[in-house]
Amino acid sequence: MLRQFPLLNSSLDDQAGEIILKQRVHLGLATNTDDGLTVPIVHDADRKGLFALAREIDRLATAAREHKLKLEELQGGTFTVTSTGAKGGVLATPILHHPQVAILGIHAVTKRPAVVNGQIVARDLGNLSLSLDHRVVDGAVGADFLYALIGQLQSPGEWLNAEDLK
Repeated sequence: MLRQFPLLNSSLDDQAGEIILKQRVHLGLATNTDDGLTVPIVHDADRKGLFALAREIDRLATAAREHKLKLEELQGGTFTVTSTGAKGGVLATPILHHPQVAILGIHAVTKRPAVVNGQIVARDLGNLSLSLDHRVVDGAVGADFLYALIGQLQSPGEWLNAEDLK
């Protein structure tokens, strides 16, 4: 998805005044540990299928909590995802992890009223939040990214690839 929105997978070189578009997607995952947040990196996250990505996230989160991360597993992030969902949070403003220019917040999914075909029904709903460095990315690009992400979250089967089916 970040390949479709390259400005969200970039950094700003303040000294040179240049935007640096990253050629690879290295996803930072804010992980709660006994010592506070740690941000391990899933390198080349966009090249992994859904299940492979889930396995790597689980491995890195476990290593972070057990203080077993390697230095290279903490370096090179190009975009970060954070979550208040585990604590039940429904909305927050994620803080950018410099020099990255975007961070996605994923919040608790809970049953809430929704209107479906003119009727109020209970639905599992969750909020997403996106913080941007507006020197690089404007809100319209951020909104387009969020709507595209929502579309993918509503159709997770489309993420599956041959590697996932093994």
